[in-house]
Amino acid sequence: MSLRKHFVVIGLIVINGAMTVSAGENERDHQSQNSISEREFRAEYANAVKKFKAAYQNIQCRAECQFQFDDPNDLSRKKRYDYSAHLLMKGAAAVAVQDYGEETPRGGTDTNQVACATPHYAFDLHKTRQTNPYQVNYITRTPDRVERMRLILGDDVDVYLCAGSFMYHNPFEAILEKPSFSVVKLERIPAKTEESGDLVALDFQLTNDPWSISSGHVVFAPRLNWAVLEYHYRCDYSPTNYSIYTGKNTFRSIQKGTIPFLEKCKLKAIHYHADMQPISEDHTANLTDFSLGTVDDSVFLLSRYGLPDTPLTASPSSMRTPIQWFLIGNGILLFLIVLWVIMKRSRTTQRQKVQS
Repeated sequence: MSLRKHFVVIGLIVINGAMTVSAGENERDHQSQNSISEREFRAEYANAVKKFKAAYQNIQCRAECQFQFDDPNDLSRKKRYDYSAHLLMKGAAAVAVQDYGEETPRGGTDTNQVACATPHYAFDLHKTRQTNPYQVNYITRTPDRVERMRLILGDDVDVYLCAGSFMYHNPFEAILEKPSFSVVKLERIPAKTEESGDLVALDFQLTNDPWSISSGHVVFAPRLNWAVLEYHYRCDYSPTNYSIYTGKNTFRSIQKGTIPFLEKCKLKAIHYHADMQPISEDHTANLTDFSLGTVDDSVFLLSRYGLPDTPLTASPSSMRTPIQWFLIGNGILLFLIVLWVIMKRSRTTQRQKVQS
């Protein structure tokens, strides 16, 4: 082989090797761009949650909503109702004022509903006609009931108003902090829209979760302050009973780095039970008229809805029912009787000792 041919062969080997190295570097660069560590994700998401909550400290909006329930096992339970809602949040307090059409959750008996929860009390009101005054469904100042009301209210306020942070009625930051939470897959994916930018997809698992969540898939938009764009998760209640929850959120076109406002969300829940056809729920909402810093404290009071505020300001003891007072009185009487018997026996014992 001539010297010239040797140089050609060597040149081809060098070029081929360079191309191979370049391709490998490009592939590694591509993988590096698509990868994100769990530590990085947790840090960035935690920071986003702080920004999100700070921005939503005082906010309100309007919503046009629709709910459809379909139970093929019992056609009488099938229903659909449309309603408009005024959603308000201030600090740790939230209220949803709802106006229903002909069909309502209570089968047409209500036209309006107010659900309010604060850190100290919660109440639920309704009207049977638009022209009628509000009536009290219940008022509670019991801490666990207040917390439960806050979770129930989440279906009306947090799911829609705070959809950037919530999956159905489960705040993702709470799911992320569960002891049994584990990451199955975490990666960056190309942008679906120019507004959202590149996305991050997460697959996760949970074991022995009190909420029964066993696994899920979430798509976040880091450019939209890590808002939840899509989610899919499963709740296992028993080997044969489980539910699948899916949702999609659409946000306004906003500038990078600002807190997103939800435009539309779709939620679907399918419940599976042994020896039964699946039962489904469909929720949709379109949100408008967002306003920051305009929520007045009066919206969390009964007087705002034509009722006295006394049940909210009275001491817990003054709110006791007659039967509670009866039981308390009997308890005191029983205590006094027992105390009298003990004292009588003590005196008798002392007398016997003196006589002996």
